[in-house]
Amino acid sequence: MNVHLKSILSALAFSFLFYSKSFGLNLFLISILVVVLITTLKKNRPISWLHASVYISTAIFVFLNPTGFTIFVHLMAFLAFVGKSISQKSSLHVAWLIGLINMIIASIVNYNEGRKTKIEKKDISPKLLNRLKGGLAAFCLLLVFALLYRNANPVFENIIEQIDLSFISVPWLFFTLLGYVLFLHLLRPLYPKELIDFDHGQGTELEKPTELVLIGSKKRLEGEQTLGSTVFLALNLLLIFFLATDIIYLFQENNITNASYSQSVHEGVYALMFSIICAIGLILYFFRGDLNFFEGNKRIKVLTYIWIALNLVLVAFTCYKNYTYVEALGLTYKRIGVFVYLLLILTGLVTAYIKVSQIKNFWYLVRTNIAVVFFFLGLSAVVPWDQAITKFNLYNISNPDLGYLIDLGESNSELLYEYAKTNKDETPLDFKRPIGEKYQAFLETQSEKTWQEYSLYNLTNTDLK
Repeated sequence: MNVHLKSILSALAFSFLFYSKSFGLNLFLISILVVVLITTLKKNRPISWLHASVYISTAIFVFLNPTGFTIFVHLMAFLAFVGKSISQKSSLHVAWLIGLINMIIASIVNYNEGRKTKIEKKDISPKLLNRLKGGLAAFCLLLVFALLYRNANPVFENIIEQIDLSFISVPWLFFTLLGYVLFLHLLRPLYPKELIDFDHGQGTELEKPTELVLIGSKKRLEGEQTLGSTVFLALNLLLIFFLATDIIYLFQENNITNASYSQSVHEGVYALMFSIICAIGLILYFFRGDLNFFEGNKRIKVLTYIWIALNLVLVAFTCYKNYTYVEALGLTYKRIGVFVYLLLILTGLVTAYIKVSQIKNFWYLVRTNIAVVFFFLGLSAVVPWDQAITKFNLYNISNPDLGYLIDLGESNSELLYEYAKTNKDETPLDFKRPIGEKYQAFLETQSEKTWQEYSLYNLTNTDLK
């Protein structure tokens, strides 16, 4: 089966599953189709089954919990899979870029480089291709001239009006054409050689200079070592002082209002992130080259390790403060975000330590941290956050913020409705009506979905009309 026919059939399936539909089961089905199509192209290059599995798994996450966040994670997994199917050894961020480039300009670049003509001659005979082109051109011209002649002849206009073309939907045609273009890009991928070669040429290890170079640079390296040691010593002393005040603050937390405590937690996280980014920049500067191999660098290395250890303590303190805040007032997306930020900061500190101790370069930090971010994105997509926040707050907090929970996505509607029904006396009257309205709107939305849009909720609740 040639590329054009595959693209047309896939575009029809794409349109059937997605035209005027929301995301649900259709995303999982199209993901299977994409993986099958790409595997048919890989006769000489291996498929990245890890990224294919992640891609399909994120489609399952959308089916289980169709939210904007899970759809975003699925899109990132799709671009990663497309990029890795073209260049399996490329870094994750480069794979994303390759996938994005292919989805936008693959056919245009292939055509300009003359590849398209070669492939067409191989896939379709010139005679058949000319017939297809002629038929398409004739059809378009017939439509244009029929519209022109209709205004010039009343009899002809009457005949044209008798022809019922209402079954032709222009938006559907454009949507299907979009699907054709997307699948054509998948089946005729663009290989950005310069970008891939550049990425492959960037290792993760620093190249060790010769002894002669180190001897010649001894004075300069001694100066850098002294400057770096002074900077990190000052940072360590300041951080020790800050940690001491933070301990005092933790012992005084009972005398602090919730608003002040919240502000302290969030501002502490922002300050922590900014300070660590700045300090990692200093690490990259001082350990960018020959100083890594200089025999007199032990003092700056020790001070750097102490700074990293102190920041780990600071992360633990901030995490504890956020935990006590959640325990008192409940979960929110911002408070969950604090835990996520701290986790990413922890990753940055660990990779910074590995960079110094194992003499890694800048690209090691970029590749490792981006891969970790994507891993946590995929992992967090498993959790139905609206439902998790609602369930935790309703059953673990003495006075939950119902207004905040009502403003969350529609997936927590049933939990709120059951809570209000079970706790009639405890639920304020101001919230009973919004909860009921939200639940009814949720049921109506679910009942109006077609099978392409089904999520797990639709399949497990057979009483929906």
